[in-house]
Amino acid sequence: MALTLREQIDCYPYVIFDMDGTLLNSEIWHHAAWNAMVHEFGFPQLPYELLLSYGGLPTAVITQNLCDLYHIQADGEAMGKRKTELYKSQFMRNAEAFPKAAALLKELYAEGKRIAVATSSHREESEFLLKKNGLYPYIHALVTGDQVVHGKPNPDIYLLAASKLNAPADQCLVFEDTVVGMQGIKNAKMAAVKVFDGEYDCDHVILPDEEWTPTEHHAPLHPQPQPQAQ
Repeated sequence: MALTLREQIDCYPYVIFDMDGTLLNSEIWHHAAWNAMVHEFGFPQLPYELLLSYGGLPTAVITQNLCDLYHIQADGEAMGKRKTELYKSQFMRNAEAFPKAAALLKELYAEGKRIAVATSSHREESEFLLKKNGLYPYIHALVTGDQVVHGKPNPDIYLLAASKLNAPADQCLVFEDTVVGMQGIKNAKMAAVKVFDGEYDCDHVILPDEEWTPTEHHAPLHPQPQPQAQ
């Protein structure tokens, strides 16, 4: 008899969670900060599908892409800095844990799994949100985007998380919500569970050598915040 997804998860002694969009609903608040920022820089409001496609990418890559896409000359570094300021000052505090993902993390911790969070977010933001939502005591390592030179889809952040856990890559299972992140996991030669908005987005553990087709999501499962123009 084939194992259920939950039973397959239990086969891995080391577990790595992405944070934004995987453990926390913070992705929608990042989107709100992006739209508040681009308004100040003279861009139109960014479509949800476009923001979704940027999930997991470094801020500098996103700002350059936006300038190219809209043919607007702007200081990408200043855009990224302002987006971070807006997120931290106006939106970050609204992020909450997805109930199912938070419950799973706590269950795995209770089962004796070694757990890391690997996120592209900054360390200060990550610690604040994980502590605010009561998840920080359940992780053994936290790896953030400012600790690696090459962001997703490079494997660096996952490999560093495995190193912090003293874990071989082939014994790690990673939970991730973005296509870019899934590519990074594959590049790290790790197994994955694809999620979206805190829910499983696959019916089995996706192995490193497995061909995998992303699910298209055209609308959020949770309401999108509508920030006022700044």
